[in-house]
Amino acid sequence: MKKAKVEIKSTYNVPNLERGLSIIELLATRTKGLTLAEIIETLSITKSSAFRIVSTLIFKNYLQKNETTKKITLSRKMLTLGISSMNEQSIVEQSIDVMRALRDELKESVMLGVLLGATGTILEQVPSSHPVKLFVEPGTQFDLHSSVGGKCILANVSGEEADEALRGKTLRKYTENTITSKKEYKTVLKEVKAKGFAVDNSEDIQGINCVGAPIFNEHGYPVAALWITAPYGRLPASEFEAKGKIVKQYALEISTKLGYLTH
Repeated sequence: MKKAKVEIKSTYNVPNLERGLSIIELLATRTKGLTLAEIIETLSITKSSAFRIVSTLIFKNYLQKNETTKKITLSRKMLTLGISSMNEQSIVEQSIDVMRALRDELKESVMLGVLLGATGTILEQVPSSHPVKLFVEPGTQFDLHSSVGGKCILANVSGEEADEALRGKTLRKYTENTITSKKEYKTVLKEVKAKGFAVDNSEDIQGINCVGAPIFNEHGYPVAALWITAPYGRLPASEFEAKGKIVKQYALEISTKLGYLTH
């Protein structure tokens, strides 16, 4: 006797829930956010439906809207849900004292970030002690190719995993220093792995430089990145090497707290 084929009928689907999830998935890939019109055009859904869904998600604090640019992005609440599911809140707890110590030594803003899907997300920051500082909200997303965090993590995963993270992505040019060639980017990743730290030489924001290092868990997997960020006048390329070694040591301290053992 043939077994009956079980199918999930489309009548069980909830169209607006599907559209809401599609909007969330779309915004997870657009680090700078999208306007309502751009969401409607990209997903081909009606204006009234998109408006109701987005308004509900904003009301429930899953999305946020910049009233100046009209850009809609994922909220801190959405990030927190992701962190909880991956137990990465413990990374913040284990890192914050080390981040403050690094800030006290180098006087610059210190960032902690992870990769969530095909983009990076800032989990926490400790502001610089200088009057002029770069402040970034936790939950802010960053592109993999132009960021020090992306380089730190992708340099220490397998080649297949790095390829998957970059598959289908266009390396968008933000400044004259942005790496837009995947071949060149992969060469840089090899250099990062060899040195143990990465740099952002005004590749994401003109005039802002960063130096960072990966954070490993007990399995030796790069679960996060730690970096300092500052105006190029306070963090010139001539200091990348020296500052990189310092950040690397602080990152290793966090890794050790997470159970990482050096060989």
